[in-house]
Amino acid sequence: MKNANLAGASLMDANLTKANMVRANLTEANLTGAILVQTNLESADLSNARLVGADLTGANLRNTIMENVDLSGANLQGVALTRVHLETTRLRGAIFRGARLIGTFLDGVQLSGVEMSEANLSGASLVNTNMNGSVLTLSDFSGASMHGVTITGSWINLVSLVGADLRDANLSASTFLGTDLTGANLQNARLNGANLVGANLSGSDLRDADLTGAILVLPLPPGNSDIFSYDSLTGVNLLAALNTTVMSKVMSDRRISDLTEIRLKPLLKDTVLQGVLYNQNTKWPVNFTIPSSAILKEQQ
Repeated sequence: MKNANLAGASLMDANLTKANMVRANLTEANLTGAILVQTNLESADLSNARLVGADLTGANLRNTIMENVDLSGANLQGVALTRVHLETTRLRGAIFRGARLIGTFLDGVQLSGVEMSEANLSGASLVNTNMNGSVLTLSDFSGASMHGVTITGSWINLVSLVGADLRDANLSASTFLGTDLTGANLQNARLNGANLVGANLSGSDLRDADLTGAILVLPLPPGNSDIFSYDSLTGVNLLAALNTTVMSKVMSDRRISDLTEIRLKPLLKDTVLQGVLYNQNTKWPVNFTIPSSAILKEQQ
């Protein structure tokens, strides 16, 4: 089916597993519920196509034209969408687990509630994208352009956001256990109520950022003194202790609760704020002591 002209074709529920559809013309085609597992659609034209609920697991969509495509509820697990423009694509309810979206354009896309764990979005553009209530655990957003992104109430655990542009982002009430934000630009970002325990913000820019109510210090179980240590706990006792604190939301992320103790315990530490930039407008949690390694620097 290479170079095939299927413009406007009705392919509902069609089984196109592993088909070679390189450079195929699928404009305005109806592929609702189609099975496109490991299908090669590189450089195909899918403009105005309908793929609602389609299964594209492991499909190759590199360099495809995706203008006004409807992928609502589609399974895009492990799909290759490198450097594809998805700004006009409908993706509500789509599954992106393990997808490769390196350098992909998702500006302004509605992705609330998306499952995007273990995905690679390094260098991607997500300016003003809505990802509220999403699962992003173990994904890579290093160097991504995320100016004005909204990711509230989400799991952003064990994620790489190294060097990401998160200016004006709304990250309120999200969890960041083990997430690397080294060198990230968080100017004017909202981190209200975010749980940043175990996160590394070394060298990040927090000028004008709002960390009101953010959790930067590892909480202890009720009734324990400062000499308490999670290191002395194992198995169900460790999980039970964590679940008596605000860490319970973090532990409800299955990818975190399934970690071995050897992997989990090193993450149970205060937020690393080595060399962060801040200014007089940075809002810190009540009674939080700004570390001496933080750098006070006003805007130029």
